[in-house]
Amino acid sequence: MKTKYPIDRFVEPLDEVSSIPEKIADGIRKTVADFTVRFENLDEGTASQKPYPDKWSRKEILGHLLDSASNNHQRFVRAQYLKDTNFLSYEQETWVKIQTYHSRSWKDLLDFWKSYNLHLAHVIETIPTDSLGVSGTLGSYGQVTIGYLIVDYLGHMQHHLRQIGQM
Repeated sequence: MKTKYPIDRFVEPLDEVSSIPEKIADGIRKTVADFTVRFENLDEGTASQKPYPDKWSRKEILGHLLDSASNNHQRFVRAQYLKDTNFLSYEQETWVKIQTYHSRSWKDLLDFWKSYNLHLAHVIETIPTDSLGVSGTLGSYGQVTIGYLIVDYLGHMQHHLRQIGQM
């Protein structure tokens, strides 16, 4: 399945639709474990440093991923009982600014992000195959299915974690 954010690690090919939830959930768990091991001891100064004044710090990127988890959590659950919906989009810059992720400790952000994503992995792996085709409209993405969103969610996460690693 081709999405805006391709998955680049920890997931076998998604050839069989019925295996998508399990493979994505497993990919989330592996991605979280890998990132946590590599960045759990990141110092506050490094985590807070912005590459440019108008760019996010590592803390703010991880905060953005928390916002993504929160928004997608609701989409993954609601799509299973509403069966047709308009998925709410969100203003990512505004969310990051309002929640002042830069003032949180790296450890607190990392622990919360890890826990939230392990819960989402559980939610995703229990999505019935027939719910994967439930569609809705999501801002500039247009009409998307829940199957698309769960695959794109992991790709989006990996995209931003790669940014943190390259800073």
